[in-house]
Amino acid sequence: MGRKSISHIRKPEILRHTYKVVEEEGFKGMTIGKIAKRMGVNSGLLIHYFKSKEGLIMEMVDFLYETSMNNYLKELEALTSSKERMETLLGILFDASGTWPQRDAVFWSCYAMGFRDENIRERIRAMMLKFIEFGIEEIAGWEETGLASVENKKRASAKIFALSEGFGIVKNSLDDPELIKEVADFFKNTTLKILNCKSALNQEQP
Repeated sequence: MGRKSISHIRKPEILRHTYKVVEEEGFKGMTIGKIAKRMGVNSGLLIHYFKSKEGLIMEMVDFLYETSMNNYLKELEALTSSKERMETLLGILFDASGTWPQRDAVFWSCYAMGFRDENIRERIRAMMLKFIEFGIEEIAGWEETGLASVENKKRASAKIFALSEGFGIVKNSLDDPELIKEVADFFKNTTLKILNCKSALNQEQP
């Protein structure tokens, strides 16, 4: 057999394979050698692109952000009604049933890496700010149609982001579907209060 051609291999493909390795073995068990073996290429190719394991992990942060954002935009792109966009986005952020695309253990494991590495922490912080900016844009659209009313969109978006991240941790930590659903409803209603939303979505908790 001849040597496998690598001329077509680019960063996105390497990152997709990295995701699979991390999914199976965690970041601790992930090595450049294991990823290269999975791809059937020389590890030097990965070193050429990422220089080190830390460099690869930092690129993974961006990859995970882009994957999450693409999932959001795919669900929202066909929606023109502000109410539909709000319902859909809150449904994604506080999904207790697994109906919507979710950030999984790989995403949350990446957060844990940031506690031990300042460079990775900075990359995660930049990712968070991008999510908050996305929220600001959505809130502005909701305000234009009178669906929401907030004095400070950045603060409101940051609070909603914090709720969604907290829910993600709870959902991936608890094994009690009924309790997870209750927490999801609580966070969703808290979000609507942050937005001063007078939509039919805003129903009081029992």
